[in-house]
Amino acid sequence: MQAWLETLPLGAGILFFWAVAIVRTTLVFGLGRAATTTGSRRSDRVRGLMGTAVYRRAQRLVNRWGVLAVPACFLTVGLQTAVILTTAVTGMPLRRWIPAMLVGTLIWGVVYGTVGMAVVWAWLEQPWAVAPVVVGVLLVVLGRSVRARRRARGERRDETLPISR
Repeated sequence: MQAWLETLPLGAGILFFWAVAIVRTTLVFGLGRAATTTGSRRSDRVRGLMGTAVYRRAQRLVNRWGVLAVPACFLTVGLQTAVILTTAVTGMPLRRWIPAMLVGTLIWGVVYGTVGMAVVWAWLEQPWAVAPVVVGVLLVVLGRSVRARRRARGERRDETLPISR
């Protein structure tokens, strides 16, 4: 597949990734809608899934930004599916969702059609060269996670220990 993608002109590569993103996003949205409209075990699974931390974060994003959360989620890693499923479960109207999805998937297509796949190919060909970047990203994510947990517990790094009496 790499050879085939490399033979494509830049515009065709972007269109390819845009089409892939449209299909994937529409399938996730459709599955979310179907699961919420049927009274099956799938509905229970979707409700259970919506209680996880990632999906609660997606719900907050959608509640805060509305339809703008859809194109914005395509600039994130690990939140796209959660946001799309949240918009399906909450019943975002298609007249709003489709234009937002098209803009977001175009953004995703441009990123993957230009720098995204270059990073993937580099990693596949020379994993040791990309390893420092991966480690750096993991450290940033870990740091943000630790900070968020401390905030959730009401702790601060600079707090002193209480004096016992």
